[in-house]
Amino acid sequence: MVDYDAAVAAVQDPNADPILLAKIAYENPEFGANVAVNPRCYPGLKRWIAEFGDERARETLAQYGFTAEAFGGPVQDQEAPSQAAQQAAEQQPADAYAADQYAAAQPAADQYAAQQPAAQAAFEEPVATNPYGFTAEQALTTTDQMQIAQIAQYAPELRACIARNPNTYPALIEWLGQLGDPAINAALASRQ
Repeated sequence: MVDYDAAVAAVQDPNADPILLAKIAYENPEFGANVAVNPRCYPGLKRWIAEFGDERARETLAQYGFTAEAFGGPVQDQEAPSQAAQQAAEQQPADAYAADQYAAAQPAADQYAAQQPAAQAAFEEPVATNPYGFTAEQALTTTDQMQIAQIAQYAPELRACIARNPNTYPALIEWLGQLGDPAINAALASRQ
């Protein structure tokens, strides 16, 4: 857990580590508004704060034009059936309902399997626009954990590439999965 003084310093630092900001927002909701206005707060974190942050954080983001609806609406629980699906299941026999429940419980990786060809096309030619000189080739092949972390921090356009790198460490993979970026999610699904 991030201690209070470190959290205060981080949310005021315009060069704060985005991962640290996410951790602060999650562990200390009272800092949500401060994290949201930090220039290093990435869109996925803003979306999370807009939906799950405290009232002050949501109001702060709304002043800047960021709401959960602006990011495509609330985050949907992938395993929760929709209301229409629940009503249809109530009208079906027990065996058909069990089959529907089995289908709904399939892992998310199965859902992405059909999307792989389209996702692969997006990965073939990433354009590196960062001023630090990180390339897609580095992001896909480096074994240096520090360099992987730097690419994640300073080259957001290459995050899908580091999601595909087999040497990316588990904590970073978990963080990438929380960003809500479709290209990153497809890259993570291709790892399995």
